[in-house]
Amino acid sequence: MRSSSSRPALATAVTVVAALLLSLTTPPVTAHADADHDSLVVRTDRGWVRGAAGRDRGRIFQGIPFAAPPTGDLRWRPPRPAARWSGVRDATASAHPCPQLPLTLLPDGGPVLPGESNRTGSTTEDCLYLNVWTPARTMVRPLPVLVWLHGGGNAYGAGSDYDGSALAARGVVVVTVNYRLGALGFLAHSALSAESADRASGDYALMDQQAALRWVRRNIGAFGGDRSRVTLGGQSAGSSDACVHIASPTAKGLFHRAIQQSGSCAADGGLTPPTLDAAERKGSDFAATVGCTDPATAAACLRAVPTTELIRSTGTGAASLWGPNTGPHILPRTPHAAWAEGRVNAVPTLSGNTHDEYRYFTALYVDLLGGGPLTPASYAALITLQHGDRAAAVLGTYPAAAYPSPNLAYSTVGTDQRFACPARADSRLYSSRAPVYAYEFADSQAPPFIPAPHTPQGAFHASELAFLFPTDAVPPLTPAQRRLSAMMTAYWARFAATGDPNVPWAPTWPRYTADGDRIQVLTPDRTGPTTGFAADHHCTFWQPPTPRGRCGDVDVGPGPGRVPERAAGP
Repeated sequence: MRSSSSRPALATAVTVVAALLLSLTTPPVTAHADADHDSLVVRTDRGWVRGAAGRDRGRIFQGIPFAAPPTGDLRWRPPRPAARWSGVRDATASAHPCPQLPLTLLPDGGPVLPGESNRTGSTTEDCLYLNVWTPARTMVRPLPVLVWLHGGGNAYGAGSDYDGSALAARGVVVVTVNYRLGALGFLAHSALSAESADRASGDYALMDQQAALRWVRRNIGAFGGDRSRVTLGGQSAGSSDACVHIASPTAKGLFHRAIQQSGSCAADGGLTPPTLDAAERKGSDFAATVGCTDPATAAACLRAVPTTELIRSTGTGAASLWGPNTGPHILPRTPHAAWAEGRVNAVPTLSGNTHDEYRYFTALYVDLLGGGPLTPASYAALITLQHGDRAAAVLGTYPAAAYPSPNLAYSTVGTDQRFACPARADSRLYSSRAPVYAYEFADSQAPPFIPAPHTPQGAFHASELAFLFPTDAVPPLTPAQRRLSAMMTAYWARFAATGDPNVPWAPTWPRYTADGDRIQVLTPDRTGPTTGFAADHHCTFWQPPTPRGRCGDVDVGPGPGRVPERAAGP
């Protein structure tokens, strides 16, 4: 027993010693693609890491630092390089999520989203880590790479909430990323701008995301990935952040394709960023809530505020709406202006939405947190509150009597206005400069995240994620849904490899054009293109013609209607 149990330990020791000896004879400049890509011990430009065997004989490397901990004096500064380490770093467990409140808002104390970060929250600012999934036998030729930005309204979530094994099994190296959230990721303040070389502040989360992309460019070859075939993907806020990088001059060359899922250039709020001045004014108001009112000492004062107080002051609901601003560095002009001027990183894009996006938010905010279903009268009052002078037109287009319930009428308004029609506007805009493949996920029986007694969930916001990233947090997929999942992972992987999602055995996915307006509908029983998307979602009503080169503007009106998708969307 003793000798048999010692042999694996001896083999591990020999592997580690060999790795260390190799590190002494190989210049530690960048990680090259000439390593044994099936080894669980890999050299990065900061040191060696040891991963674990995953599903289908793939590998998982978790908790790899891509930047220094943004703690102490590095709070609210651009990410700095991670320190080198000696020996072999254990990369078999996920790192802490970035600081956030737990989203345990259900009546039974459960989380409103399935990720572990939403159950636990976090108070750890040492959080700039990424995770890598690779398929088996990656040593034949470099493989395409998908860098995934999690959703969560830029206030919640973590890269470790996503399991990249299904896409890795399709021949893709998958990287999921943590980035700073809420005030820690987006706070702008005149005192922080004054100490910055470019006299700007905020957008730290976007800098983190670009730092992760630069890590991929330097290191992904050691994991079997192709640095010249990097796809930047994300869902909800992660998708909107990807749109920022398409418009960001500092992201040029860091990715070669993009995937945008339920987060649009034309969506309410997020992609019409405030100016730096406006963001600094908001930052001053936030600083006052934590006792930092003196501009002369505000930077030091803010850095001394305990993490727990910062995330508590970041809040939930409307108070948690954080996002980019237009400053001189990351985003010198809005995405609208960048597209109008042709100053974008135009890359092939796979973009879309789910058919019933807003039903999730109605179930959460109306049914579970709001005390019950809408009535025809309360539906009309809510539309009036949110749409002001345009309310009569909205109610005329979406009369409560035309739907099974006022809840579903309200959900349809939110889906069409804030997700479906903006996604189509993106596709129309992008297709003028690069190939676009547009989709709508429309499985009406997708496994739900939360109980919804008055709002059938249908293809709700984020429902497609379970078909791309395996999870035990929702009911198991049916055989038909597993077939759809296999088709979707094949489409997504092929797009990452070539910029075209088509595979020989699946229904043809046509390239999107503004004239053809064909969008691929993804369901378990029928997948194929439709030309009826705009009519189905009343896009003529929501998005009248706009000048070429502009994202479609969306009139959201006043009121709390902006809260749901940015506050709790994954």
